[in-house]
This record gives sequence, structure tokens and C-alpha cells, in this order.
Amino acid sequence: MRTLLVILLIFLPLSFSQAQDLTQEQSRKYRKKGYRLQSMGDLEAALPFYQKAVEIDPGYVQAYNDLGVLYEMEGVLGEAEQYYKQALAIDPDFMPAHTNLAFLYEKKNNIKKATDHWKKRYIKGKKGDYWKEVARQHLLKLGTYPEVRKEMMEEKAASLSRELIYQREQKRLEVLEEAKLHFKLGERAFQEKDYPVAIKELRKVLSLNPSDLELKTKARKVFKRAKRFQLRQEAFVNAKDALDYMENNDYLSATAKLKSALNAVFRITQSESAQE
Repeated sequence: MRTLLVILLIFLPLSFSQAQDLTQEQSRKYRKKGYRLQSMGDLEAALPFYQKAVEIDPGYVQAYNDLGVLYEMEGVLGEAEQYYKQALAIDPDFMPAHTNLAFLYEKKNNIKKATDHWKKRYIKGKKGDYWKEVARQHLLKLGTYPEVRKEMMEEKAASLSRELIYQREQKRLEVLEEAKLHFKLGERAFQEKDYPVAIKELRKVLSLNPSDLELKTKARKVFKRAKRFQLRQEAFVNAKDALDYMENNDYLSATAKLKSALNAVFRITQSESAQE
């Protein structure tokens, strides 16, 4: 029983897909017959073939558009309008239906709706596209081209503005993530007493100037501590080296090291005075 269930689960989707392909193929055959009869001028004979095509495949956009054309040719504009709308309900970017509705609304003297569909046809058309130019000419004829062009430019400007804001936000997030990474590396180096690396990483955080104020405050705090500890480290090392040189009677080198140690101490004092 379990084996049979597994076999059914494997083959049922395949069978469904094959059946769907056969249905679509049959639907297209009916549409083709209807279109041939319509081209011959036999509208009455073409109608049932189109109807059968959409009955078999309710998502067949082209067939709905064909039904709209057929009814429009017979002067039944209400039915034609509904079929064009049905095509667009399935595929809002199906341009032939937009074109047909634009023509239809011109016949009905509905300037606003005609403009809406010509506008969509114009916007979607590529440069040099025949129907893009037709749409432009009709918009000019309707007297709405300047307004439509202005609206399109405003929409484009708004779109570019949104894109710019998005890009800036993405950049801000990228900078923030980079700053967080450098802070993490700097903080770890500080904990490991690798002060030169800590200073380098934390200086990078501050140069990025991230939007996170808390992160910048932490970076400044750790950066100052790292600088102070590095100076202390320099003072200790130079003082120890000075003592070693004195034991070996190298007073000239000892003097240089003592100066370096005192300079480090002086800089620490200056830093702490500045904080006060």
C-alpha cells in the first residue's frame, strides 16, 4: 500500500502537467480555427471556437482579447469592453488589450479612459516601437500628450528619487557594517594588548563616520584608552632599555631612551589633562 502511494505521489504531478499541456494545446487549436474564420469575415462561425478556447483554458489571454475584437467588429461594445478587461485581469501587461480598449474608449468619447490605456501603451513601448508612436499620436490627438508627458516625467523623477534614497540607505548600511567589523577587530586587539593594531582599526571606524552614534562613542573611548596604554608601554620599554644601557656604561644611548620614555609620559599627561 505504501509503495503504491509513493508511486502515485511521483507520477500524479507528471500526469497533471501532461494533461495541462494537452488542454492548452487543444485550446490553442480552437482559437486558431476561430481566428481563421474571423479573418475570412465569418464572425458568427468564429465565435463558438473562441468561446470553447477560453472554456478549456480560462487563463488564455489572447483568446479573451480575440473575443473582444470580434464583439467590437459586430458593434457590441459593452461585451467587447468586458472581454478586453478580462484579458487584462489575467495579464495587466497584455498590450494588445490596452490598445484595443484605448480605441474602444475613443469611440465612446471617453477621453480619460482612452488616455489611461494609451499612456500604458506608450510607457511600455520601447524606443522605435510602432505602437509606442501610435500611442503618442493618439495622445496628441486627444490633447492629453503634454499632461501625460509631464506626469510621466514626474513619475520618473519620483522613481529616480526613490532609487537614490535606496542607494544611499544601502551605502549607509554597508558603511555601518564595515565600521562594526573594524570596531570588533579593534576591540579584540585592545583586549589582547596589541595596541598598534587596535589603534589602526579604531581609527578606521572613526574615519568611516558611521551613523550609529553609540558605536562612534565606544570607538572613541577604546581608541583613547589604546593610545594611552600604547604610550605607557613605550614608556616602560624605553625606561627598561635605558637602565640596561646604563648597566653597560652606554650613557649616550641611555639618555636617548630616557628622553623617549619621558616624552611618552608627557604625552600621557597631556592626554589626561585634555580629558579633564
